[in-house]
Amino acid sequence: MAMKRNAALDCMRGAAILLVLGNHLGIRIPLAHTVLGNVLPHWLLVGMNYNGGEAVSIFFVLSGFLIASRVIQRFGSLDQIQPLPFIAHRAARILPCLVALVTVLGLLDYIGFEDYRFVKPGQTFSGAAMAAFGLYFNVWQARHGWSVAGWTVLWSLSIEELFYLFFPFFCRLNSRIRVGLLVALAITAPIYRATLHGNEIWREQATLTGVGTIAMGVLMAIVAANYRPRGHWPVVMGAVGLLMMLAEMGGPMSLWHLLPNGLIAIFYAGIAMLVLACGWRSFEGGSGSWWVRRIGQLSYEIYLTHMFVVMAAVRIWKHNHWPQSMGWIVYPICLVLIWGLGEVVSRFFSRPVAFLLDREVASRFRRTVLVQNPNM
Repeated sequence: MAMKRNAALDCMRGAAILLVLGNHLGIRIPLAHTVLGNVLPHWLLVGMNYNGGEAVSIFFVLSGFLIASRVIQRFGSLDQIQPLPFIAHRAARILPCLVALVTVLGLLDYIGFEDYRFVKPGQTFSGAAMAAFGLYFNVWQARHGWSVAGWTVLWSLSIEELFYLFFPFFCRLNSRIRVGLLVALAITAPIYRATLHGNEIWREQATLTGVGTIAMGVLMAIVAANYRPRGHWPVVMGAVGLLMMLAEMGGPMSLWHLLPNGLIAIFYAGIAMLVLACGWRSFEGGSGSWWVRRIGQLSYEIYLTHMFVVMAAVRIWKHNHWPQSMGWIVYPICLVLIWGLGEVVSRFFSRPVAFLLDREVASRFRRTVLVQNPNM
């Protein structure tokens, strides 16, 4: 039975995608340098442009929560997960778009297309492709510097899929040991990040930090499956969690001076609280939120492909020497084009291919079960 979509969690994913888009556009056309800087608060514009890393942390917690919740719903508990079908299902969902993206990026590098050529020492297409499929792209990028357009987003996918590669075997551990390790990983994530200095890329893309953040989501799924509060507690907890997140994402610099390392821990805790609250009670948000929900539903396709639109739009803007003050216009245009590209990729490629692969995996698994257990 398919898990019913949670509108609130889809909205969270959509908001996270918008922050990623704002970050990648803001690096090239900062909103604070446009006319919006004269009418909107500086902290708001900065928050819209420079919370890409926070957005990925939101994705990680959401991912852990949703995957673990689906496993619990389907099998009754995490320790009943079937490793091979789980891994095969993840591959069917993730690999088609990843293979297509790497193929396109490889062709663009081969023909020497501007913005997509590897020019830094130590960076090559073969090295980047091996890192992407080997699930260590974040390590590769931290070692060789920021990659070229289109590739940079793959660091988070490496951490996420590395976690899920071992997840079904981890779920077979004793429940107390499993929960204890999840708690340890969740606590370690902000502590480890606080110890990182010097390498800006590794500070943002460290494997242990990402794995610990996903573990928070899995923990919240376990809590949601075993406890459901009454009354307005989910609303209160969700509101407090959101405020904790906003304190880190758009709070004054005085907070960073007061809590230089503790603020990120507050942010992680806020995400976990908001995700759990939304899991308990889906806040529909009204008809006006449908577009954010849809963007959230297309998050994977949009995340992998949005840089093609971003780089093309920025290049056209700068080539025509249009004024920086009007650069805010690029944002809604890019959003529409990116959304449209995500719809096309999802409808005509990723979903049909994933469906066919899933059906083949299910068929093969059923045959394996019948061979091993002929009386079933």
